[in-house]
Amino acid sequence: MWNKNFDTLILKTISYRIIASLATFIIVFTSTGKLGFGIAFSIIELIFKPILYFTHEILWDNLKKKNSKNSYDVSKDLTSETSFIKKEEREKNLNQRGITIWFTGLSGSGKSTIAKHLERHLFEKGLKTYILDGDNTRLNINKDLGFSIDDRKENIRRVAEISKLFNEAGIITLCCFISPTNEIRELAKNIIGKENFKLIYLQSSLETCIERDTKGLYKKAIEKNIPNFTGISSPFEIPIENDLIINTEFEVEESLKEMFKWSIQVTK
Repeated sequence: MWNKNFDTLILKTISYRIIASLATFIIVFTSTGKLGFGIAFSIIELIFKPILYFTHEILWDNLKKKNSKNSYDVSKDLTSETSFIKKEEREKNLNQRGITIWFTGLSGSGKSTIAKHLERHLFEKGLKTYILDGDNTRLNINKDLGFSIDDRKENIRRVAEISKLFNEAGIITLCCFISPTNEIRELAKNIIGKENFKLIYLQSSLETCIERDTKGLYKKAIEKNIPNFTGISSPFEIPIENDLIINTEFEVEESLKEMFKWSIQVTK
């Protein structure tokens, strides 16, 4: 925390001390009527108090680290073994593989729509599925997160952990998240496990996604009313590796048929 906020801490300290020293000058000058006294006291305070403040912060930070080292790490007593029933047994019982199918692409590329079509297809085949997307995760579980790269990573980390639990239960999880960078997608794959992670890239141009934007989010982002918006003020990296590409601009019906056939192969 200290290193991360160091620059901000310096700027806040300087700005605060300037204001506080100016206030000291006004108080001393109005009390004594002597300009020299006011200047002298404000200069002394301007030099001395930032040093005192920084010393206090360093001591406080070291005390927090010491207390953290002395605290008991409860995670040492935790285990991932919470049931006598193995994943393989659940999968055999359900007659399906517990995997995660992860949809990535720009906002408006069709992730949720395509996932809903796939969910219906698998459901009608008697398979057990569940969709995770921004609507049902950011509403409650991740409502404390914003859209900076760090918050996006944490959002995906939490979703991936939930997906992993679903997979352990033998459920097919369909995840619809922009997950804009290869690093973030790799994070999800590492948590879920390479053998249980299937990536579908929904390919669509930025211009097409903007045309489809019924909520006007792209317009707000272009007008700089929404910060960190993928494709406008935040980057989207085309996946280096994927299991399937669906072009949602052309021949969507054919792409759906291909995805349906592929999905049965990977979920059985």
